Order: sequence, then C-alpha cells, then structure tokens
Amino acid sequence: MECYLKANTENQMVRRDNQSRQALYVAEGGVEWAKAHLMVSPGLRLGSFSLETGRADIVIEPNGGGYKIVSEGRSGLAVRKVEEILQIETGKWVIKSYQELHQ
Repeated sequence: MECYLKANTENQMVRRDNQSRQALYVAEGGVEWAKAHLMVSPGLRLGSFSLETGRADIVIEPNGGGYKIVSEGRSGLAVRKVEEILQIETGKWVIKSYQELHQ
C-alpha cells in the first residue's frame, strides 16, 4: 500500500509540473499572438485563445511608444503570467523587458 501511495503522489507531482510548464508556454504563446495581431491592428487591447494544452488571456497597454503585454496562461490547475515590454524598431519587435509575474 505504501508503494502505491508513493507512486500516486509522484504521478501527481509530475502532472502538476507538466501543467505548470504548459501554462508558461501558453502564456509566452500569448505574447507572440499579441505581437502578430498588433502588426495588423495596432489598436488591439485584449485577446485570448485556446489550445489543446491550455488557454491564454492577453492584456495590451500602450507604453512609451511601444506596448506592455501581459499574458496569463492556464493549463489544468496551473496559472503562469508573463509580461513583456516591446517596441517596434525598423519593422521588427525589440524586447525591452521580460519578466514572469508571480501572484
């Protein structure tokens, strides 16, 4: 019985770790989604999308000639949030700042 409980606990830990990573990847995908959409619609301020592995909710704010993008990724019970401050220079995105936000 003890071996079963230990194996079950380890499986839960692995599943939570995987969901956490997937949530981070989905959040980073949200930033990429925002960058692509801002190229054709500079007035965009909100967005979201779903994947098989999770969902991202994106908030975009103007920031000193560029944008601040906050993307929250969810996968299972895991939630991860990233923030990027970007500017367009000679037609290409330049990352001024990147950070993961912890709640």
